[in-house]
Amino acid sequence: MTHNTILKAALALTLMAGVATGATAQQTSISPTPQRIAWGQKAFDRPSAIDIKGIDKADRDAVDALLSQFAKGKGVKVTIGQRGDKAVRAVADSIPGQPQGYFLRVRPDEVIIAGNDPTGTYYGVQTFLQVASQPEVMSVDISDWPSTPSRGVVEGFYGNAWSFDDRIDQFAFYGRNKLDTYIYGPKDDPYHRAKWRELYPAEEAARMKALNDEARRHKVRFVWGIHPAGDHQWNDADNEATVRKFEQMYDLGFRNFSIFFDDVFGKQADGKLHAQYMDYVKRNFIDRHPDIELFIMCPSLYNKAWKGSFQPSYLADISVMDPSIEVMWTGNSVVDMIDVADMEWINPQIGRKAFIWLNYPVTDYCINHLLMGPFTGNEPEATAMVSGFTANPMEYAHASKLSLFSNADFLWNPSAYDPQQSWLLATERLQPGREEAFRKFCLYNVDLGQNTHRLRRFNESPELKTLIDTYEQPMSRAYMPEAAEAFAAEFGSLRDATATLLEASPADSMLSEIRPWIEAARMLGSRGVLATEMYTALFKADSVAFVDRYLDYAALTDSASKLSSRDFPGSVKVAYPMVGSLYAEPLLRRGVSIMVDEYRHRFGHRSDVFPQLALENGSYRLRCNGQWLGNPEAGSTGGRPIWQTAEDDVNPDRQIWRVTYDPATGRYSIVNAKDGRYVNERGAFTVSDSSNPFDAEWHTFVIERTDNGFTLRQGGNAGKNYLVPDSTGLAPAETPATIEFIQVK
Repeated sequence: MTHNTILKAALALTLMAGVATGATAQQTSISPTPQRIAWGQKAFDRPSAIDIKGIDKADRDAVDALLSQFAKGKGVKVTIGQRGDKAVRAVADSIPGQPQGYFLRVRPDEVIIAGNDPTGTYYGVQTFLQVASQPEVMSVDISDWPSTPSRGVVEGFYGNAWSFDDRIDQFAFYGRNKLDTYIYGPKDDPYHRAKWRELYPAEEAARMKALNDEARRHKVRFVWGIHPAGDHQWNDADNEATVRKFEQMYDLGFRNFSIFFDDVFGKQADGKLHAQYMDYVKRNFIDRHPDIELFIMCPSLYNKAWKGSFQPSYLADISVMDPSIEVMWTGNSVVDMIDVADMEWINPQIGRKAFIWLNYPVTDYCINHLLMGPFTGNEPEATAMVSGFTANPMEYAHASKLSLFSNADFLWNPSAYDPQQSWLLATERLQPGREEAFRKFCLYNVDLGQNTHRLRRFNESPELKTLIDTYEQPMSRAYMPEAAEAFAAEFGSLRDATATLLEASPADSMLSEIRPWIEAARMLGSRGVLATEMYTALFKADSVAFVDRYLDYAALTDSASKLSSRDFPGSVKVAYPMVGSLYAEPLLRRGVSIMVDEYRHRFGHRSDVFPQLALENGSYRLRCNGQWLGNPEAGSTGGRPIWQTAEDDVNPDRQIWRVTYDPATGRYSIVNAKDGRYVNERGAFTVSDSSNPFDAEWHTFVIERTDNGFTLRQGGNAGKNYLVPDSTGLAPAETPATIEFIQVK
């Protein structure tokens, strides 16, 4: 071997190993993360034009995507094609054999983009566009393919549906991020649901065709579907109407179809009828068109938690359908992250791999929140056990991209997925130049709040949470200026970040779409700064400054409560933005309430500006309909307070209740004066103080004044029902009842 040969071999090994000089600073983050990647040294400066070869045989959409970013002319040589094309024959052995796979090679003298199929070629172009986004383009070899089939989105939320322009924009986003499936299921399209038998009128049909054509340009399979089970008569006429409707969509260019039976109950949720219907459509429509790709069913029983609400044989009944029919599944419950155990349970039940409908980041059950945190919770190993994986987004199409970006990253290469790094890259790609401000905003919009599906995200506002854990308790005992400064800095950074976003929002589709939440976040940051100034004023005994800051705080709190989103005429849902609901808002409520309570005890200056308490702390007797609330079994465990006709003149304390305002919650506790037992959220006494000790989040009540007494209502974690008299004591109810609180002096 000659010296030159040895030198060339050494250089090649260095290149493939990714060992390079300082030029590696121009390496770019690729998303989704490729299966195999080896960086080298600088190849060339970012070109303004490319000399493209193989254009006659290469996929047209891939070529168009490439030429949308570079002029065709004298410049860097780019060879493009797919397996079998002469242009890429030299690298045929390097092209992955998996569907949608591609091989990308970037060298100083040539770029080669070679797909295993047309979609693979298109995806190779998308990766090259990321590599070539830097001023200095690096040499690299990438061999890549998706680990998960049918990755994408199901537009299935309840709310204001995406617009035509939203969907067009989404398809381009899916193409860039290698999502290949979009399932159409908006609740507001009458020809999808209420008028499922009727053909689209010409104008609507043209719009649907335009959407499908645009999706195909970006290698997205537009899965069109109907939701017939609300009134399907299970007869030949309705079966034929289904085929007729599908034939219309086929003639418009659609090649992927679905039938929805979700949220259908009773006699219409019959597994045998559903299976027979699906097989009928398979025989009489799908099988007559060999170029149809996907045929998907969303069953009525689509999660494990509901299995007791349907026929015990429902899943077995649909398992006998043609095995090529995909069956959607949301997991152990309606809203669930997917793990191996989920798939091990459902796949044998339906006789095939389930097609996942992930209800995240959808917020139709927690509409006041945005879900802008890292995409987490799904087990990578589960992706090998699915036939497809689609996410149900928010009705805010642009904001949904943050989660969908990482969803694409996770599904393409689950074993390499890093939630935090993917989230950071997503914020950078979606808000370039403003990513730090955007991240600060997003971190205050992570948790879902209390919701019926019990999905929570506790990684909200981590820097603030650290400050709370470190300083909140010590601050209540002594003045800590360093703590006040730390809280002011954190809230100030939120205020300043959101001011940056608001300034940019008129020209940015995402920021304008979620502007009410950005405004709420700015007000939250400002309120937090004011609260820290109140704290300093209180400890410095500056009553004037305290009241001035409080008035500003109260005005901002009132303004924030009036913010709304999607409040236009005809809106399906109106949202009232909640930001920082997990840690920030509770901290401010606790802190300000405690400070105001302390102020009342120490100062008289303008105390009238603070909210007046419904009741002063003290001892009270409670009367309703001429009866007194008592504790005749004082000293026992369990049981409940009961209404007594006679006043207790033997042991009056059994009918006396200590009512105490809790400034941290803004509610009242009610404790019997005789034995110290508290009234819980059900209107009863606790069975055991050790197993169920007093908890202000559960066991305090909102007391509100009426014309002739007061009402008693649950609060915090307990809900919002009233406590009202029943035949013997107190019980939760949706409507209030008036109770007299007579102070014992």
